[in-house]
Amino acid sequence: MLILLLLAPGRAGAQALRGTIAAGSSYSLSIHADGSLWATGRNTNGQLGTGTTTSSTVWVQVGSDTDWVQVAVGTNHSLGLKANGNAYAWGVNTYGQLGDGTTTQRLVPTPISGGGSYTQLVAGTYHSLGLKADGTATAWGYNGDGALGDGTTTTRLVPTPVSGGDAYTQLAAGTYHSLGLKADGTATAWGYNGDGALGDGTTTNHLVPNPVSGGGLYTQLAAGTSHTLALRADGTAYAWGRNATGELGDGTTTNRLLPTPVSGADLYTQVAAGANYSLGLRADGTATAWGHNAGGALGDGTTTQRRVPTPVIGGGLYTQLAAGQYHSLGLKADGTAYAWGYNGSGELGCGNTTQRNTPTATGTALPTRSTAAGGAFGLAVRADGTLWAWGDNTYGQLGIGTAGPDTNRNSPMQVGTDKDWVQVAAGQYHSLGLKADGTAYAWGDNRNGQLGDGSTTNRSVPILVGTATDRYTQLAAGALHSLGRRADGTAYAWGQNSFGQLGDGSTTNRSVPTPVGAATDRFTHLAAGSFHSLGLMADGTATAWGYNGSGQLGDDTTADRTMPTLVSGSGTYTQLVAGQYHSLGLKADGTAYAWGDNGSGQLGDGSTTDHGMPMLVGTATDHYTQLAAGAAHSIGLRADGTAYAWGRNAEGQLGDGSTTNRNTPTQEATLGTGWTTLAPGPAASFSLIRTPSGYNFASTGQNPSGQLGDGTTTSASRFDRLNPLRSLQPLPVELVSFSARRTGPTAVALAWATASEKNNAGFVVEKSADGRAFVRRGFVAGAGSSTAPHAYTFADADAPTAAYYRLAQTDANGTVTHSPVQFVPAADAPATLVLVPNPAHGGPVQVLGAPAGSLLLVYNSLGQLVRPAAPALDVAGLPAGVYVVRAGTRAARLVVE
Repeated sequence: MLILLLLAPGRAGAQALRGTIAAGSSYSLSIHADGSLWATGRNTNGQLGTGTTTSSTVWVQVGSDTDWVQVAVGTNHSLGLKANGNAYAWGVNTYGQLGDGTTTQRLVPTPISGGGSYTQLVAGTYHSLGLKADGTATAWGYNGDGALGDGTTTTRLVPTPVSGGDAYTQLAAGTYHSLGLKADGTATAWGYNGDGALGDGTTTNHLVPNPVSGGGLYTQLAAGTSHTLALRADGTAYAWGRNATGELGDGTTTNRLLPTPVSGADLYTQVAAGANYSLGLRADGTATAWGHNAGGALGDGTTTQRRVPTPVIGGGLYTQLAAGQYHSLGLKADGTAYAWGYNGSGELGCGNTTQRNTPTATGTALPTRSTAAGGAFGLAVRADGTLWAWGDNTYGQLGIGTAGPDTNRNSPMQVGTDKDWVQVAAGQYHSLGLKADGTAYAWGDNRNGQLGDGSTTNRSVPILVGTATDRYTQLAAGALHSLGRRADGTAYAWGQNSFGQLGDGSTTNRSVPTPVGAATDRFTHLAAGSFHSLGLMADGTATAWGYNGSGQLGDDTTADRTMPTLVSGSGTYTQLVAGQYHSLGLKADGTAYAWGDNGSGQLGDGSTTDHGMPMLVGTATDHYTQLAAGAAHSIGLRADGTAYAWGRNAEGQLGDGSTTNRNTPTQEATLGTGWTTLAPGPAASFSLIRTPSGYNFASTGQNPSGQLGDGTTTSASRFDRLNPLRSLQPLPVELVSFSARRTGPTAVALAWATASEKNNAGFVVEKSADGRAFVRRGFVAGAGSSTAPHAYTFADADAPTAAYYRLAQTDANGTVTHSPVQFVPAADAPATLVLVPNPAHGGPVQVLGAPAGSLLLVYNSLGQLVRPAAPALDVAGLPAGVYVVRAGTRAARLVVE
């Protein structure tokens, strides 16, 4: 069954990437912040993907790739999506559910037939579905009840188109039924309907997509064994299908053939469906559960069945939930994962098989990613939920407690110590930040009230927007105004309103959040240009308001609007973004449209003529998964991970290696294929883009205030500058030394020391044969909290070959951080140079085995010196490729990705 859904591009709020955790039948999968894939639990059919059928009670890495972006699990088969849109599958394959044209079991991720360009994968018990970049759906595997939707009951071994040719933004799969969410918010369903899971008022199976009855418009779907959950734009949850154990949450055990409201007044941002139970993520970040509970999957401290939503114990604030057969997973804002429920096969990843009836830290960390580009500064939320800022700080927009141009920062600096940030947005001189509990904060320039704290006083540290009871799911920042979307779909605005950009029917500035539009308006996403605003409605239509001098409202006029006005033209959108005076929209089929100012070619239609209505960007065959806009330039991310840009380029912000404007999409110069996230910024003349790693971003363009974050104030015209978003301290404790040395033919001794410790539960000693895939070797208890120095040792008596070692330090709350890596050669190995990590993705690289006092030199594949002699190795700025690193008489090959 599908456990977690990947929301359509632009429809998600500010949370961690959906689909980075998945819970199956007695096993779990997760994607770490660096894009690596991990698994725990039962492995009798190879569903963990580790190359064996050995089960595990702790998280083990699957291969060494670091470009995974989404996972889904069935009963005993797994699906994984990479950043380039390629799909993989592994595990049991009796009915062809792996989609590789065979019925052969696979123990490692194996490519699904037919190529890539997928944006979402979902798994039923014995069948699978894939959503393509153009919105079409394919299906494969068991089809006895029509779950593949191709009009037959014939099992398929390769992806086969779902009938009807509809464009979907999201898919879901139950045991024998499937669902699809269209761009207009309507839902269709097909397959087994004996319990009413298709929601059409009957118990008749359907072999092709059939509309869900009731006329509801939805933003998310989830499917359990034979029940379905759906979330509407206003945050209300609905359910239908089987209800024998209360999994519909309506207070009864009566099956429902039509969508029925889930009991209570809670507003949700996500729902997840287990075998016969359900989870709901509330707007305030807390979790509720209902239905079958014999294994403790509801997390309420009991094994009692619940017929209405019941709080998950612990009061934790989550950003993502996943429901399995009898166990659940939750991702918190600081990147830690929690698990609860049945654990007979180690699926909770806690190192044992003990059932947990309340959430327990699993020791795995997952990504929380958000970046934003301001006028001349940048913001980012790191994988651990910490907030970082760099660049111009004239008005205190970095949030570091100071203000003035003399306090600018040219590399990322942490903002405070909080670890519950989930999204950032940046205006001309002000910043917005969203926390996991839904509260909004702002800092920087406030002369127009854009901080929303009821004043016009500048702030150099984050200050609460509105009141402590206000809860948001998304924030957007214009040049001098701000927008916030709440869980019920209502929008609020504050700040400058000279052109009506607040959408409240006036041109009066507001220093506190004020409702946008009519009382009945419900939005699924907001975007802010310099002086105009955009809102995506639940049915996929686009609205706009504010300044319209260049036609950026898209209503075929140049008249300003003080209330949301429909954007002209047909079609529905899945994402909207706004530049200074232009707008972009992404349609369900992946095509991009643009309107407004085009003086620099930022509309991408091959001209420099302004347009007051949406115009196709590039060609009809160009398909994108995400868009972003700067002041006068635009960027598009395609399903294969490539990035294209167009518009103004005088500062090098297009990243194509030149300063020439482009009026059609042009690929950035590094030709990278693993980019994952773009950073919007309506006032920016520079660009930020995420690497496959959750720790790094690349930047190009204007840089006089250090807004590229690369430690310089030198502008760039390529995305060569990879900037790490991680602290210099290797562990939360103050680690002062760590060594590993061979003491015998099969023995290695490890030693390390700390100067002080805080909340240190202990160190896991991890070992690897290749420096990439590490496994647990042992555990050494920590000192808890202490200001005194401590020394530790560990002996590995089974080490006849070369090996890499690292420490995984665990805080009392379950947060895990790794030390630098130490390499120990085989007993008879000659002295050699070892580089970690290798391949590298930018930033510092550890050099092991260098002769004492030697300097490091880096040569390209032509033998040309590209990095002069230095005592340390940093590959930031090096283009992707193969290099040779020399230290004295020793050399090693380095791959930069």
